[in-house]
Amino acid sequence: MECTAPASQCPAPEERQEQHANTAYAQPFGSLGMFGAVLLQQLTEPISVIQLALQNALAESVKSNCPAVIKRDLQTAMAASATIATVIKNSRGIVGWLPKTIETDVCVHRVVERVLRLLEQSAGQAKIRLRTENLDALPAIRMRENDCEQLLFALMQNAVQAADGSSDHCLLITGAQQDGRITLQFQDDCGGIDPTCLQEIFDPFAAAKSAGKGTRLGLCIAHRIVRQRGGRISVQNRYGEGTTFTVILPINRI
Repeated sequence: MECTAPASQCPAPEERQEQHANTAYAQPFGSLGMFGAVLLQQLTEPISVIQLALQNALAESVKSNCPAVIKRDLQTAMAASATIATVIKNSRGIVGWLPKTIETDVCVHRVVERVLRLLEQSAGQAKIRLRTENLDALPAIRMRENDCEQLLFALMQNAVQAADGSSDHCLLITGAQQDGRITLQFQDDCGGIDPTCLQEIFDPFAAAKSAGKGTRLGLCIAHRIVRQRGGRISVQNRYGEGTTFTVILPINRI
């Protein structure tokens, strides 16, 4: 193709050849960036689950007469998982993060069913019954399915960990639709949240200082996902009785 720009702006034949070579050289790295972005997205959820599981195990080890070596191993594993999470977070900017390209229509009730199966054993041990109402009537919402799973896991696991296993408890998950949004409520009777901690339950800095104290990090993750989706999350605390977390999400991204 003939160059129609002024002569001073036309690259020499050697420069054009170098530009074509650079473009051809960069194409595989573009594909690699896409692969890396998807891979990081797939790793984000499992490492969050691992961190929450380690927090739970460490909390139980503190309550029980657990050998010191096990506590040290759990603390070492938590530190290692935090390092992996940091690497994943820092790598997003390198390979390019593509959240919009992997959003799908997510059926909330199906994701809840998966999380229920995941938590079945730990809920049984904690003596908490997990119930759902009206979720199958909800429309699909546009978001990343992994984000939806992380959000639901964090809020349901919060109730499971709040149940001490000494008596029977219940978590009721309900759903409703209105004005282009869905509302999810997670109501439990597991004793509520200490009022002195209520103002910091979504604070990632406070959560980082409270390793082994329930799912504080999980609630921070839930808060971040909801805010990124243009939604709202709130908590109604009945100290000594239980809590109700309310999540409002737009059906389509705002």
